[in-house]
Amino acid sequence: MTLVVARCVHGRIAIVADTLLTENGCALPLTRGALKSCCLPGNLCASYSGSPELAAAAFHSFEQQYPTGAGYEEAVRFFEASGTATNNEYLLAFGDNPKLVTIKDGCRLATLSKTHWIGDTQAFESFREYEHRKRQRYEQGRAVNAALFADELTGSPASDLHGVFRNVLVDRAVPTVGGFATVLSNRDLGFRYSVYSDVLLDWPDALPLDSVLQLSDKHDLVASGENDQFSVSQISSGYCNANIVAFYLLKGRLLIVLLGCSVGREGQIITFPNVSPSEISSTLNAKLGCDFAALCLVMSSRQGLHTQSERTESTHGVRISLFCEANTMSGSGL
Repeated sequence: MTLVVARCVHGRIAIVADTLLTENGCALPLTRGALKSCCLPGNLCASYSGSPELAAAAFHSFEQQYPTGAGYEEAVRFFEASGTATNNEYLLAFGDNPKLVTIKDGCRLATLSKTHWIGDTQAFESFREYEHRKRQRYEQGRAVNAALFADELTGSPASDLHGVFRNVLVDRAVPTVGGFATVLSNRDLGFRYSVYSDVLLDWPDALPLDSVLQLSDKHDLVASGENDQFSVSQISSGYCNANIVAFYLLKGRLLIVLLGCSVGREGQIITFPNVSPSEISSTLNAKLGCDFAALCLVMSSRQGLHTQSERTESTHGVRISLFCEANTMSGSGL
């Protein structure tokens, strides 16, 4: 199954999705997942739930029929027809005059909500419970995650969506969603994958297990044991509307590339083991045979590099010790 959630706030669109694929009711390995969002001509991003093969065929047909893009009504009618024929669900994000459209059972849904979704109903219900803190977060009492987004535009809901979605992704009680959390957002020139690094830190000893960490709490967040140097980073190509994204697992030195299901092919995943943080950009260029123009920010918390903070101001709260493993973001100051 699938979960794709998108939100449009004051013209800023963000789309989060999992990469899990299933076969005969069983989850396929991480390395057999797929991208579930595809950038199409005309500043359109289409996400699907259902058959990846049928979605790829629909995307290819759209590209052939509308090589320079389609109008709003034309695009909606195209994917309504595809949904009727294939039983796939689609979530359309329009970058020009930003808006979202959900298509289920071959028909667009009438809604005024800023949040749209497709996929498994139980997974979305879990998403909402996590968002409204009606469900205890999966790592509650064991670890704290800190996700750093490097280049989101002001007002982008990308970080907020990811912060909730990642809990659904790792929750074993939600078996229909898994793999990586892909995050896309709209820019002036089109859609592009976000650049983020999701770091795990130790749960503070002084914080009760059933508490919710507040930014005003007086804790030094560090990492030890299995959390030491643990982070998952999403790496974007520097080009807008590119249906390709990479993930880097720092602990295992594993670089994973996901190719989108476009131009008539089902998506695929390529893995590159034993890649150091400093080799990410050069490895992508060499292995893919093109200038990937990697945008990445790989952060971690390293055991042994922590120092205790003396708070000279009463307003000083949570402190996080982080180490920059790799950074290709110009002007980020990191």
